[in-house]
Amino acid sequence: MKNLFIILAIMMFGCENKIADHNEKLIENIIEDIRLGWELGDGAAFREHFLDWDGARYFEGGGQNVGLEDLIVNHVEPESELGLTLSFTNVETHFEDNFAWAVVDTEIKLTTSSRRKIHNTGHGTYLFRWVNEAWKVIHTQSASKPVK
Repeated sequence: MKNLFIILAIMMFGCENKIADHNEKLIENIIEDIRLGWELGDGAAFREHFLDWDGARYFEGGGQNVGLEDLIVNHVEPESELGLTLSFTNVETHFEDNFAWAVVDTEIKLTTSSRRKIHNTGHGTYLFRWVNEAWKVIHTQSASKPVK
């Protein structure tokens, strides 16, 4: 009888208990795709690797973007136009069942439209969920401060 309830739950809610691939290289490749997408102002990597869900919020430097399109249109695309260079180093990935998180060191360089040069270093966190046999970013947070 218990198995019948599990089968019904899977059929009704699509919640299959598939084991996530705990391969750090998969996460590192996603983070690299996101880095390149950010530098190029190309939202394709974000649309491929982020889970676009109701209520998604992404935090950058004290600000936030609500939803994936807000992040791409109001953060990713405009910053690439400012000559953004971005690096993510010291990627540390952690897994717990179908959930993963990565912590990265960041370096950001760009020149604002008013010609102010920005060179910041800091840290970022990426939260992932295993969905349809792939890791998807569900949340990010990044903070940095000027290099002295």
